Amino acid sequence: MSFDLSSVFNDMAKSAANVLGDEAGTVGQDVLKVLQNNKDAIAELVEARTSGDINEEEFESELGRERLVLEAELISLEIMAKSAVQKAMNAAMDTLKSALMATI
Repeated sequence: MSFDLSSVFNDMAKSAANVLGDEAGTVGQDVLKVLQNNKDAIAELVEARTSGDINEEEFESELGRERLVLEAELISLEIMAKSAVQKAMNAAMDTLKSALMATI
């Protein structure tokens, strides 16, 4: 039986979106982006396992490492988003303070 990575990759994204539920909007897009960024590494891992270059134990180990890489990338995106929100709120509050100071 052949392994259709494109189909499985789409299923992976759907599974992640299902777990996220209502939060799937922006976060789901981030998950899909991170998966897409790492598609080649995942494909190489699948190829190594299906060709017998690595055994199940090595596959599980590498899969765990890949999971950590994906999680780290998602956390990085979360941090960047939080930073952008903080900057936006700081600018909004600075505008409020400036407007208030101008009227006092």
